[in-house]
Amino acid sequence: MATRDIGPGEDVVRIPERLLITASKVKRAMLARAAAGKTTQSDRWDLSEHQSLTYWVYAEAELQARSKWHSYISSLPRDFASIPLFVLSGRSPSGTIDIDSSGCVQWVIAHLPHALRQRVSEQQARLFGDWALTCSFSAAFGLQPVSNWRLYVWSWLVVSTRCIHLGRQSSSARHTQTTGASCLRDAHSISSQDNITLAPMLDLLNHNEHASISTLFDADSREFVIKTDVPFKAGQEVFISYGPHDNLFLLAEYGFVLGRNPFQHLELDHAADLWVTAAKARMQGLRRVAPACPASIGTLVDMLKQRGLWGDFALLPGDTEPPYRLQSALRLLLAVEQQGIPLKRAVAQWERWRRGEPEGAESGALDLATSNWVRAACQGLLSVSARMLDGTGDMGHKALGSLGDGGPSAFLVHCIHTVWLEINTIAACHCS
Repeated sequence: MATRDIGPGEDVVRIPERLLITASKVKRAMLARAAAGKTTQSDRWDLSEHQSLTYWVYAEAELQARSKWHSYISSLPRDFASIPLFVLSGRSPSGTIDIDSSGCVQWVIAHLPHALRQRVSEQQARLFGDWALTCSFSAAFGLQPVSNWRLYVWSWLVVSTRCIHLGRQSSSARHTQTTGASCLRDAHSISSQDNITLAPMLDLLNHNEHASISTLFDADSREFVIKTDVPFKAGQEVFISYGPHDNLFLLAEYGFVLGRNPFQHLELDHAADLWVTAAKARMQGLRRVAPACPASIGTLVDMLKQRGLWGDFALLPGDTEPPYRLQSALRLLLAVEQQGIPLKRAVAQWERWRRGEPEGAESGALDLATSNWVRAACQGLLSVSARMLDGTGDMGHKALGSLGDGGPSAFLVHCIHTVWLEINTIAACHCS
């Protein structure tokens, strides 16, 4: 809460360097501990910044009241029940999400949009990779062992949800000359190699899509500084921005969504993948002669991937026509699959379209085919989202009641419902 008016360019918070928790500090402390215990002869540090901070949180949490950071560790959330990864990561280490577990897990998997489920699977793979590397690393150095999977998942999410980029470093020439060389010998000093940090008290600042901030490390005062680019009146809650993210990202990474997210969009990547599979099957069934054969579709998809034009098919609520990336893919694929144009001629025609040159007689037909494809994809998502809204709304709450206390958190259900409502709304805009 702002205790006075804060203008653009003013500080929101300053955090002393000694309170910043960075990978370089963790490295120095752990190597010193290993050297003191004569448990290793190596000074090689193979953990990334995120892995280092996760190990630090894990180690301090295991120490409980014996940790000098106990007050900070105990101020962190006890769980991350609204983050899908926390729910799906399982009771024991695994590189894949837990699909054969409780009714809660089954319900969450069944109700996540495909793009979100895929993102969580990628998170799980990174999480398990970090776990495996940290386990072997801590054993090799004779450091505090890592054996509690659920505590490691929690620690990993503490870092993912709470670390912040240090931003640029700012210092006067005089300061750099007089103290820059010695600062790294101080146990409380950060390194120029540090990019992210955990900073106590920043947990108190919430995200707002309208907030705009800049961050820097002030090498003169040795403080991490957040400045606001927008004004706040006395009595207003002061926000920071986590970045221009859509709700799928916010739910996967932070465990919340915005009711009116200005960055909302409809992802059609999965719809495109399903269409490619179905198109190959249709063409195989029709036994068309070359070059209009199932292999042609695969060849064209590979070409689009090589040119960086496959995937990231995002449809915005206000789009009056398919975005360029989606048009590029559809005009090429539909020319072969629906119009029956030979492969080489389809590619040449597509290249002319990309250069803004006349395509030929099939141009109007491809415009219509592209629009029809988007409409059909949105109608499919409209149907799926309607079922999911039932499953996460009042009707779904009755089914969830059968899971008892083992069900997903009410807030996670609300977030998933909001995401499906967003999908339903955007899809409806493009179905007419």
